[in-house]
Amino acid sequence: FTVGDTISSTVDHCHLPRITTMVVGSSNPPLQVVLGSRASSDSSATQCAAESSAIRSNSTAYILGTSAYPRLGSGLKLKIDGRVPMEDRKAPLSQFRPKSLLLSTFRVVAINISSTLSTYFSDQLTSEQDNEKLVDDGEITPYEADEMNEEWESREWQKRMDILPKKIGYALLRFHACTALMRFYELIIGRYILCVDGNARLESGSIPGRDNSTYEHSVDVMDKLTRDPFQASLRTSQILHNQEHSPGKVLSSDGKETSTSSELYKQMYTTCLLANIIPFLAELTVQHGVLLYGYGVYYMEKKRRRKEREMSNNDDDEQCKDEQDETEPVDETAYALSILFRSSHLTFSRGVSLIAASVGGAVGSVIYPGWGAIFGIQIGDTSVGALLD
Repeated sequence: FTVGDTISSTVDHCHLPRITTMVVGSSNPPLQVVLGSRASSDSSATQCAAESSAIRSNSTAYILGTSAYPRLGSGLKLKIDGRVPMEDRKAPLSQFRPKSLLLSTFRVVAINISSTLSTYFSDQLTSEQDNEKLVDDGEITPYEADEMNEEWESREWQKRMDILPKKIGYALLRFHACTALMRFYELIIGRYILCVDGNARLESGSIPGRDNSTYEHSVDVMDKLTRDPFQASLRTSQILHNQEHSPGKVLSSDGKETSTSSELYKQMYTTCLLANIIPFLAELTVQHGVLLYGYGVYYMEKKRRRKEREMSNNDDDEQCKDEQDETEPVDETAYALSILFRSSHLTFSRGVSLIAASVGGAVGSVIYPGWGAIFGIQIGDTSVGALLD
């Protein structure tokens, strides 16, 4: 940089990182090079709108590769919301940090306890209705119905409380397995498919035949796959409200006037759909692993029992044994077809859940940006799971 260059510091608020820029030269528009940090500020939304608008209208901000964002090379543009590309991407073992581990454990425990209680009360209501029907038919007396209800409550409550710790343990193991697979898939995609990770890939020019625009596109794709729906909902809602040219009206990406809610739904649906591809793929992998493990245990147990039966047979049972051997290929064929059917059903179910979760996240963002997106994704996923699983 030459003498006379000016240095300025701008802050992008509304949950966005502080952006420190260096304005180089006196060209119009001037070139801004980002030096900044992840520090946040509590300034007002009005200041956020004014400063963000000023940044976007006066110049284009570029990233200077620093230790704060080691995955990125130089020459990359900031996102329209002031976000560094791939900023939402989590570290490989971030789920084991104390805060994240505590929150995830609390979430898994709360979900399993609430699920167990809701199932218990639903089954209890069904049992009481069945007993009342028996009373109406005259098969039992009201006193006997009360005793049967009390017996059911004590038996089922104890049984479900006994298996609850194991259920929570399996749920925690499954959660961390899914999270580990997510980080593994992100590593594979980032390092070997999109080539945005690794020391040899920090600079786009280090890859022969690859220009800067291709590298920027790869970073943009990786950024969309690793977005945080919670933060994306807040940022997108804030940006659209800042871009309103009249109350509740904005210009869509194709230049047509539309409502802010419709544009927010449209953008958040795409965001949630792309951001949930890797998590749903990881969960689908874990579910397939559980499915194959269950079938494998069943097959080995069945094979062991058949072998024990054959060893216990006498010489007079040769004809029976031959008949069992003839039916063995049919059993294995049916076994393989059953696995294929269950696997196809599971894949279809998770695909529909991905779409329903994206719709739920978009609707939730319109209702209440941030937490609305999270609850919408969960509701969409669990609703399809309850219908198809």
